[in-house]
Amino acid sequence: MLFEEIKLPVQKRSKARLELVIESTIKILEAEGLGKCTIPEIAKVANLPKINIYQYFPTVNHLLSILVKRYLDELQQYVSFKSEHYRQWETLSVTHDLINKVAQFYNANRAASVLILGGPVHVDGFNLQEMVIEKIAEDLKTLFAQQQPPLIFQRDEQICYLIEIVFALMKHSFYKFGSINPEVLRECLQLSDLYIHANTKKP
Repeated sequence: MLFEEIKLPVQKRSKARLELVIESTIKILEAEGLGKCTIPEIAKVANLPKINIYQYFPTVNHLLSILVKRYLDELQQYVSFKSEHYRQWETLSVTHDLINKVAQFYNANRAASVLILGGPVHVDGFNLQEMVIEKIAEDLKTLFAQQQPPLIFQRDEQICYLIEIVFALMKHSFYKFGSINPEVLRECLQLSDLYIHANTKKP
């Protein structure tokens, strides 16, 4: 994977320069989109020589893979799966809360939306997305099993399918409207309810 090819800096000054590069990349993504996100343009915005960026990132995709991973990690932290938080909640209320949180995350982070909802920008970005979806599915499986009564899907992979359905709708909304708008968010909630009803074991 591209991420594994990157040699991240260890010295304090070099780390600060890396953060400047990442901040400049985010500015370009938010203001002008992916098409303008090139290493020469990033170097210009960061006021750094291009060689300082190429030193760590052979291509712009190597740099973008760092950002994709950061945003996906942030998303996992932002979406809380703590069972004690949801212990007294109805299951559908749990899924609604999680879907709303994901929508809030993307709407608050345009660069994340450009890279993830508007992408993936490269194969490694897609692979990272799928790994995160599988991890979220495992967390949801554990969370649903602890609800009273427990929610158990007929097949484990159906939790992944549920997440993929919601994710596809969010991607379409970003493509069409530049954000996850309320109408599409309602569709996400309604489809998740229908899918859960149709594919879970009845007590």
